[in-house]
Amino acid sequence: MNTTSMNTKLAMFFAALLGAAVFTSVAFTNIAALGLLLIAPFAWRQFYKTHQSIEADAKLFLALVIALCAWDVFTNVWAGYGIGASLKDLLHDMRTFGFVVVLWVVFANARVARVAFWAICATVLFMASVNLFLTLAGRVAQGEYFTTGLLSMSHMSHMYGQALVGMVFVLAQMWLVRPSLTWRVAVPMALLLASLVLASERRTGWVLLAAGFAVWGLLNAQRLFAGKYKWWLLGAAVAVVGAVASSDVVHRRMALAIVEFNEYLALTPQERSAAIFGSVSIRMQYAATAWEVIKQSNWWIGVGSLGFPDAYQAAATKLEVTPEAWARYNWGNPHNEYLFMLATKGVIGLALYLAVFVQACRVAWSKTDEVQRVGLVMFVFLFMLSITTNSMMIDMEEGHFTLLILLVFLAPKTLDLIDRKSTISTHSK
Repeated sequence: MNTTSMNTKLAMFFAALLGAAVFTSVAFTNIAALGLLLIAPFAWRQFYKTHQSIEADAKLFLALVIALCAWDVFTNVWAGYGIGASLKDLLHDMRTFGFVVVLWVVFANARVARVAFWAICATVLFMASVNLFLTLAGRVAQGEYFTTGLLSMSHMSHMYGQALVGMVFVLAQMWLVRPSLTWRVAVPMALLLASLVLASERRTGWVLLAAGFAVWGLLNAQRLFAGKYKWWLLGAAVAVVGAVASSDVVHRRMALAIVEFNEYLALTPQERSAAIFGSVSIRMQYAATAWEVIKQSNWWIGVGSLGFPDAYQAAATKLEVTPEAWARYNWGNPHNEYLFMLATKGVIGLALYLAVFVQACRVAWSKTDEVQRVGLVMFVFLFMLSITTNSMMIDMEEGHFTLLILLVFLAPKTLDLIDRKSTISTHSK
């Protein structure tokens, strides 16, 4: 795609809008996605007109995405639903994966990908910083969010997971690759981490940070555990532990999780179904209900996404979930992507789903840009861990974020976040 063309300028605009809107506005997210989809045919035409090509490993990644989408349609048709209804459901549940294929060449232009990344990064940093300052000033209660009830904005807790934590590790990788960046990445990282532990009640983010720190350390082991870097690593760990130790919301929420977990295990199956009392116990009950659906279904094919709501309700009824409990909670969302995929698409569908992300890491690992390579692997790891307690297919904000991250880090041959005309670097390539 010609980087001076009107198509490129429009793509950069809508990519920036999508990055800024994904955790703030459903309406603008949809507008940005529509704008990019309208640009896509022109981008594909220009891509082939200039004799560009997609690498073999990237072709396999896109083929796996298409196969997963096709399998989704097949499972619904096999379950007895019409092709029209199955395709309509595909657009609802699998559209984020479909967008990856359609928009691939739009984001193959590194300028478009960089604009999208910096838009996400700036938005996450701004929102997290504002929430932190308002919390410290006493204007927002600790663990609450300033966007609650504000102009129909998306729930801010969704940002305090793989998005914020992933940005921390990408910035850390930039600092590791280019130590001269110093405060230009250190200050944003400090604000993000402080906001995570002092101004958020989402436990997922804290778990992702701890697990991600271990994985990021292993990916950079040769550099981190030698020379001066080991002291940087130790200092960072001490700073984070200190912030966690001073956070009342972390102590309160983690203690509550342990209490809920133990109380749930102490109940009988009948008592669990009638006395669900918190986010941990409800997720455990969701998992038990989804597993009941899986046991009653065809293990290879599943019940289909269209058949899942009825099968889920039948399983909940069998487990004696009370009508009151059913009405109070979102029982259409199992809050576990692995169980959701296994229940709706069977073993084959789950295998295809996992293969998509394994191949995404293989594509990333072939990149020469170290920040691009490690950044994508970290985002995929954080995503795969976070979907043990959330369902991306049903959660639009997290789904669109994952779509954008896959496109930003995989589509361009070289992302060059800290080179060329990147806003964070003073160096030229």
